[in-house]
Amino acid sequence: MDQSSIEVILFDLGNVILPFNHYQIAEKLSRFTKNVDFQDPEVIFYYLFDFENGAINGYEVGKVSSLDFFQSLKEHLQLTLSFEEFIPIWNDIFWENLEVSEIIRSLKGKKRLGLLSNTNPLHFDYILLKFPVVQIFDKWILSHEVGFKKPALEIFQSAIEWACVEPEKILFIDDMKTHIEVAISLGMRGIHFTSCQDLKDNLINFRLFT
Repeated sequence: MDQSSIEVILFDLGNVILPFNHYQIAEKLSRFTKNVDFQDPEVIFYYLFDFENGAINGYEVGKVSSLDFFQSLKEHLQLTLSFEEFIPIWNDIFWENLEVSEIIRSLKGKKRLGLLSNTNPLHFDYILLKFPVVQIFDKWILSHEVGFKKPALEIFQSAIEWACVEPEKILFIDDMKTHIEVAISLGMRGIHFTSCQDLKDNLINFRLFT
């Protein structure tokens, strides 16, 4: 199939459009815990963000509400802060890759654009307010709304259903190679994001960028 046949482009959010630092959360929460075991940020980080067993996983597939997620953390970590104090600690971890945002703006109107992200309600609500580039997308496919996180097949299948084209007409961009491999296994095209220049070069190869 000709490279120029791409009709839909799906972007990952974290570490593509918005670099982030989860470790900041662990560092800040370690200052508010009465549980000696969790006064080490490394221990909090593992508890929250371990890929297989992290406490965030249920929250990011919509199994618990934001308040229930916080209450569970507060109880387990013995935190001495309120939900209102927790929110900025949880959210203020992102910054924008302006070069990637400019690429997205250049593609708007030429191809249909989707956002395919593992995220959670607190993060995404904050991102919508702080980073206008997210509003450019025609569709958001979000783990906490779909009920599955990448690399689960189901979230990719949700994206394909929305796109309503053959998978080979969809291009997926993500910083995680394993996620790209799943997309390709379903017939989609993929770009493993490593840098803005590499992304531009790949998009030029797909005849999507000049």
